[in-house]
Amino acid sequence: MHAARLCRRNGIKIGLRFTLTMDNAEELPDLLALCEEEDIDKFYLSHLNYAGRGNTNRADDARLATTRRAMDQMFETCWRLLQEGNEKEFVTGNNDADAVYLLHWVQRKFPERFDHLRAKLAQWGGNSSGVNIANIDNLGQVHPDTFWWHHTLGNVKERPFSEIWEDVSDPLMAGLKQSPRTISGRCGGCAYFDVCGGNTRVRAQQITGDPWAEDPACYLTDTEIGLATPGGERVRVTPYRKRRHAAA
Repeated sequence: MHAARLCRRNGIKIGLRFTLTMDNAEELPDLLALCEEEDIDKFYLSHLNYAGRGNTNRADDARLATTRRAMDQMFETCWRLLQEGNEKEFVTGNNDADAVYLLHWVQRKFPERFDHLRAKLAQWGGNSSGVNIANIDNLGQVHPDTFWWHHTLGNVKERPFSEIWEDVSDPLMAGLKQSPRTISGRCGGCAYFDVCGGNTRVRAQQITGDPWAEDPACYLTDTEIGLATPGGERVRVTPYRKRRHAAA
């Protein structure tokens, strides 16, 4: 906080980043209040992604009702500050279902703006891993995004990035670049697929082994995503347990 205050005093924009889990969800209101007290410019709420340490901690992922409450707190805080003339930047990441949840909030609060916002969000297109988002790690290995370090597309020391990025001989890249993507389950039947884009593929892959399965972290109901018939039992998120190697 001392560093943040020094930045603020010297005219440098500052932000706070918070990854939401079941263990810390109750701290969100305090952090939002801290942004006001310390005149923080930007607040970023990151949903947990099941890769790397995020995969190890997936049992602590903020489950559906908790995530909804957190998003409501974000929306209401942002709107209140705007009404008070206190403009701050609020951002969420790693769960493209947030855009659909925002649309439902706008439909309740400002129905006259729903169509315009829906068109803008559809223009954005939702998840863009492997399309507009890339990751090159410290060894030069290229990945579809920062959460796909377990899947390497090539190395920039061996091939130009432009060639690696446009190469769809890799099945994962071919699927990510397909528009629209072919995704099963609830995502496949979602009426807001053009807004969300099927959400985060690495979560589906880590939980089911299939990168084209539904995203288990979608916190909207079947009714909210416009499913004509219930989608059946949702993908279940189970605690991560490291495999034990059998004794030699």
